[in-house]
Amino acid sequence: MKKKKIQYQLYLILLLISAAVILPASPCGLESGTALAMSVTLGDGKTYPAESVTGEENRFKVNKNGTAEIITISDVKNIDFSDEKKAEGPAAEKPLIKAAAAPDVMEILSKVPDKSKFPNAGGYVIKDEDIYTLNGDGTYNVVSHYIFKIFEDRAVDGNISTGYAFERESAKILMGRTIAEDGSVYNLDQKEIKEGDMFRGAQFYSNTYKIMSATLPNVKKGSIIEYKIERNIFKPIIEGYFTPAIYFGSTEPAYEIRLEVRMPKGKKLQWIAKNFDRIFDKNFESIKDSAKPEITEHANYDSYVFKANDVPEIIQEPFMPPVKDVVPRVQCSAYENWDKIYEWDIQNLGTNMSQVSDELKKKAAELTKNCGTNDEKVAAIYHYVQQEIRYISIKGDVVAGRAGHPAKQVFENKYGDCTDKSILMGAMLGAVGITCYPAALLAGGGDWDPEVAHIHSNHKISFLSYDSKEIFLDSTSQNTRFPFFRADDHGRNCLVSQARRMVRSAMPLSNNKLRCDAVIGEDGSITVSGRRELDGHLESNVRGRNKSLKESEIKDNFKRALNLTLPGVELKSLNYTDLMDLNKPLVETFEYKAPNAVITAGELILFAVPGYNLKFNEVSLEERNYPIDYAHLTNNEMVYNFTLPKGYKVKYLPARIEVENKYMLYRAEFAKSGEDKVVFSDKLERKARMVDPADYHAYKADIEKIKKFCGEKIVIEK
Repeated sequence: MKKKKIQYQLYLILLLISAAVILPASPCGLESGTALAMSVTLGDGKTYPAESVTGEENRFKVNKNGTAEIITISDVKNIDFSDEKKAEGPAAEKPLIKAAAAPDVMEILSKVPDKSKFPNAGGYVIKDEDIYTLNGDGTYNVVSHYIFKIFEDRAVDGNISTGYAFERESAKILMGRTIAEDGSVYNLDQKEIKEGDMFRGAQFYSNTYKIMSATLPNVKKGSIIEYKIERNIFKPIIEGYFTPAIYFGSTEPAYEIRLEVRMPKGKKLQWIAKNFDRIFDKNFESIKDSAKPEITEHANYDSYVFKANDVPEIIQEPFMPPVKDVVPRVQCSAYENWDKIYEWDIQNLGTNMSQVSDELKKKAAELTKNCGTNDEKVAAIYHYVQQEIRYISIKGDVVAGRAGHPAKQVFENKYGDCTDKSILMGAMLGAVGITCYPAALLAGGGDWDPEVAHIHSNHKISFLSYDSKEIFLDSTSQNTRFPFFRADDHGRNCLVSQARRMVRSAMPLSNNKLRCDAVIGEDGSITVSGRRELDGHLESNVRGRNKSLKESEIKDNFKRALNLTLPGVELKSLNYTDLMDLNKPLVETFEYKAPNAVITAGELILFAVPGYNLKFNEVSLEERNYPIDYAHLTNNEMVYNFTLPKGYKVKYLPARIEVENKYMLYRAEFAKSGEDKVVFSDKLERKARMVDPADYHAYKADIEKIKKFCGEKIVIEK
């Protein structure tokens, strides 16, 4: 973008001139005979020296290659008052002071607080406003207005962009500008707005998305950026679909956050206010009243305004939940119930699931012919779709992304997005008599609100009902073995439209079980051979991390991890069962020797469990506002059989420890086994995903006990 300096917006030029020098007796605020020097850029993009015409509003004298010409304000694109030397004619008198900023700019500047008030903030949201207007015919319009003050370099970003599906909606960047600290304004040239395909060069079924983008000029630390974007939705994805939403808080503080929803007469807005009943951060107590809208009746519509002022920033904490799950927010809908969404999904998903080919049915029968149980049938088809149908996460069309494509097409193409894979799963399992439906959810981020009807989901998995049980599976993961599914799907509200239900997914426990034999050498070394068995999320992580690496790279990574606590370690062997075979549990075996791994003091040797260094970064803070969110549940168990050097016996063993609360169980102990052996065993099980901040101090105290125990050492003597 051309970054030309634009002192003022054109519709305020006369106000600016009158503010430049405060002198009486002239309509323009200048003494008779005084000309204000400047340069102007005309509509053709060319810049000329110019001066204001004394006593005449809206007119300028322009020097075009030695020829003076009078023009009107409507001919002018930009004005620059900083270039007096370009002005010709009689010497122009400089303004006594710099021209004052326009009134609207002054109003914006007046709302910027002192940076010291928000020492952690990268910037300050002056205005974050969305105005949604629902029309009587079901179409709607959204105008977004955003103003942001940049405090720190990390917040410098002058890029504007909006995506839209051109077959259903249109978009426009109405305006954009950068305001400097001195009030100077740099406007976005509309010619600099670019438009293109959102997923250029990617592989997809169809692409009806466009992206409109621009870069604001002269954006830097200290700047204020402002822009307005308009979207017109002339063909909603589902008839009558209209779901405005607002978050009262982000990682930056705000002067004003506002949502206005305009509903046609006779149409009532449904909404749910979330996270107002319990404010985790007391600084947000002041916005509790924002849970209820101000409703105003107008001639043709009713206005619902949700608004908050002086909104504090969210101070991030380790392991805190997604912002959506803790920040006060409002979700709206024009639907009174879920029926329209159910019906749309049943029609579209059901149609695509029913379109199967003989080849598809034949493959389903082939995969399950040797299966004796329904679990085995499900596992066979699950693993096939996981590994043989390539996952493409880009959705080129929002309708296709929600409805998917015919099962036979996905089967033939051997690729698809999450919806396509869930459709194929349903079709193939249906072919062998097992009920399986696509289930929509918000994966990884905040949870879905079941109280009002909306489809703000980002993922689809599979919901199965058979043998008097209900389970979820996610065929987009190539590394998760049946009956497990991706960890970011755990504990989520899932919309199963074909069952007309919202079902919450389970929180399966992932296990990591390690058994090692360790030999203590008199030379200070420890030789360890071990076997680890994993399942669930933990198994999936190891498969995914290693299967694309060379054997040497896998060993280098393993050795690097050992070296953090055992410098100079020698890795003798490292092996895995087939990383590509989802029909068998993953097993890891290894052997290594660590020199200087024990402490020798005369006849005494002190040593700890190799690499035993449990980390609990989630309790690093003295105080917490927000819950601890572990995202998934795990169970880690370990057994070490230590063989002592010949002639040595146990002098000291740390005492047994057991810590249990409603969130976790930890126990560990050292025990003698004969004269020359010590057995260490432990168990750390997470029993709940979330730790309530009200219990934080007690929970932290329990964790500190565990951390202290981890530093304990065994003492043996000769």
